[in-house]
Amino acid sequence: MTDDLKITFGKNIKKYRSLNNETSKELAETIGVSQSTISDWENGKKMPRAGAIESLASHWKINKSQLLISQETQIKATFNRVSSYNFFDAGLSAGILNDVDPFTANEVETVGLSDVVMGKYAGDKDIFITYINGESMNRIIPDGSLIAVKQYTEFSELCDGDIVVFQEGAGMAVKRFYNDVKNKIVTFTPDSTSGEFRPINYLYDSMSDVRIIGKVVVYTVTV
Repeated sequence: MTDDLKITFGKNIKKYRSLNNETSKELAETIGVSQSTISDWENGKKMPRAGAIESLASHWKINKSQLLISQETQIKATFNRVSSYNFFDAGLSAGILNDVDPFTANEVETVGLSDVVMGKYAGDKDIFITYINGESMNRIIPDGSLIAVKQYTEFSELCDGDIVVFQEGAGMAVKRFYNDVKNKIVTFTPDSTSGEFRPINYLYDSMSDVRIIGKVVVYTVTV
């Protein structure tokens, strides 16, 4: 066992104990070792056995690798990690998704995005990437911004105020979603600096041609 690994492990133990506001005595009692053992680990004098590492990871709800790899290495690995997504370069122009399922299509362009950018949606297979066209959401998402759209098809999966991509016939749009269950009305509302855009209302029984494509979960804004 290298001294570097012992030191790295010791630093990580201290970090996670501090993050969880635990004393070395409390941690020792939790995982069933002596307080002096915790001290030896934190000072890089000894390494625990595999079972103790498993207990620590389980206790803090982290991966074992987070205890064994330096923070610098973890950060570097996270920033370097990239996942691929289906990508529609033309943006949400009319008819772009008429003949293809954006979430499962194999013969479309893909784009790699940093897992840091995608956050908790990193690697999600139910996401595609495209551009937003137009000014109807420009208070939040300017024209030309890159957006990540996660598949949602049922109203029950959405919350009022969610930004969604929906399709009516061959036309597509990005708007805020509101569901009036009492009156059985769905409203798609713009969020724009321009007064030319108006909310679009649909009664439940008149939505046969309306399809929810998904929810915008990540978007880029250039400052």
